[in-house]
Amino acid sequence: MDHFKGPNDVHKFCWGQKRGIGGAKRNMQFYESFMIDDVTYSLYDSVYLFKEDVREPYIGKLVKIWEQPDHKKKVKILWFFRPNELENYLIDTPLEKEIFLATGEGVGLFNINPLEAIIGKCCVICTSKDERNAQPSDEDLKMADYIFYRTFDVQTCTISEKIDDKIAGVEAKFLLNRKGQ
Repeated sequence: MDHFKGPNDVHKFCWGQKRGIGGAKRNMQFYESFMIDDVTYSLYDSVYLFKEDVREPYIGKLVKIWEQPDHKKKVKILWFFRPNELENYLIDTPLEKEIFLATGEGVGLFNINPLEAIIGKCCVICTSKDERNAQPSDEDLKMADYIFYRTFDVQTCTISEKIDDKIAGVEAKFLLNRKGQ
């Protein structure tokens, strides 16, 4: 068990299952999961991220988890946008609890962050009628912190109900609700 200082406190940390070795020099260890205090975070979980001087935490999906040779812990986060961040592009009123999954190519799609920026998990449920998406139950929807069925293309600044086959190099099936989840 390791310890690290997060945004507000010292936390217990340990890595979960190893995924493989990668990077240009094949010197980075990738993981399926990690644990902070007693909470397990796995690939494709939705999380809150802390940024100083920002009122509401950012919301994203964990799409890569690794440790660098210098032992720095990193995560690749695919972003969600809140409606207030897209008010110049929204034509209709968003649903209650609705957020938008980033798609396209360019700035705002994803970022590499220190793992320590994560401040907690959140429950994001996809309500898209896309055939790849396992439809949520009424109970799932009640438990959801947020829902999404639309995307925001960071390149064209357009909102769409279409979910691409891959977003930020990740197959859509990992970004949507999974069967038996």
